[in-house]
Amino acid sequence: MSEDIRINKYLASAGLADSRRKADEMIKAGLVLVNGNRITELSTKLGADDIVEIAGVKGEIRRNIYIALNKPRGVVCSHVNQDNNPTIFDILPKAFYNLKIAGRLDKESEGLVILSSDGDFIQSLSHPSNNKSKTYIVITKEQITQQSISALNAGIKLKDGMSKLKVSAINNNTVRVILSEGKNRQIRRSFAGAQLEVIKLQRVKIGNYTNPRLQPRKFVFIKPEDVL
Repeated sequence: MSEDIRINKYLASAGLADSRRKADEMIKAGLVLVNGNRITELSTKLGADDIVEIAGVKGEIRRNIYIALNKPRGVVCSHVNQDNNPTIFDILPKAFYNLKIAGRLDKESEGLVILSSDGDFIQSLSHPSNNKSKTYIVITKEQITQQSISALNAGIKLKDGMSKLKVSAINNNTVRVILSEGKNRQIRRSFAGAQLEVIKLQRVKIGNYTNPRLQPRKFVFIKPEDVL
């Protein structure tokens, strides 16, 4: 921040509160820490070096916003409500509603999703020509044989082309999958082609970014260089 800013404006701009009114309620409730100290004065102003935190989430005003979200199962990666299913924007601050999504996960999948206001950044992550890899942990109903792994690595023919995965065993029914393409529900369809039913699909890494401590439904601010 180049100059002092009122605390409620800061909270809304940093995405830590849905609005200035909501920010005022959070301040009165004693939920806001500045430099580790709880503040309750609505007139509080922040300087360039002040650190603000709410429930373990730190905020920073940036020209562009970059966040990583741990999407839970049953939530849709969409700006639009679909069949009354909650979307990721129902669990994020309202200030983030216009953020673009890189690497959507289907409703039944879980794990890392990256969102940003930076269109070029989203394009660099999402476009197939950039070959940005994503890593998943996949659990299947059936035992996964080496023959099945070899078949998946060799390529599974789908209606929209060949599916290329890098699959390595973790245990009898759990594998690590690295994917650089972006076909719709590609992992589930590829495993079905190998007669394997996916019962859990969790994305654990996007590009260079991973965060095993990030809990479901929680988000953190990140930097582009954390991912690219």
